[in-house]
Amino acid sequence: MSKGSRRSLFLFTAAMLLFVAGASAQMDCAECDPYTSHCSDACLQCIIIWDGEGCAGYTETTCGGGPLQGHCLSDECEPDWYEASRVTQGTYGPASSTTCYHHSVQLVTIADANHCNTDSDYWTQQYCDDVIDGTKSGTYPSCCDGYDSNAQPDALFTCDDNHSCTY
Repeated sequence: MSKGSRRSLFLFTAAMLLFVAGASAQMDCAECDPYTSHCSDACLQCIIIWDGEGCAGYTETTCGGGPLQGHCLSDECEPDWYEASRVTQGTYGPASSTTCYHHSVQLVTIADANHCNTDSDYWTQQYCDDVIDGTKSGTYPSCCDGYDSNAQPDALFTCDDNHSCTY
């Protein structure tokens, strides 16, 4: 290999190492999230797939200009999330020989009071919350029929055996 070829190969390798080192300092655009990423957050988007095992080339963009396509938080705006609603969608009551725990499965909606996302579809989020809302003690107690005689004597326990939320 000629001296000029070795020099060119060295410079190319050094440039690629600098590019890879710089690329690792930023997040991958796949990590952009419409609820937490600002429009100007820098990210790297893969433009060349290498044998299906990884990315061989990246381009620098922003979360707003990349995968989120503008569904991102306005710069200088921080969301202020509050619980807007909580709706019970299911109940169940697993038991042991001495105790049972009554569960309510609730669909929770939270909303951003600041409306930070540029798209109003992202001003709310939902998640499923499994809450233990009572217990019973005794010999093979049932948390699916009857009243909670321990903490909430007026709470009637029933169960529909639904363990998940419908969005």
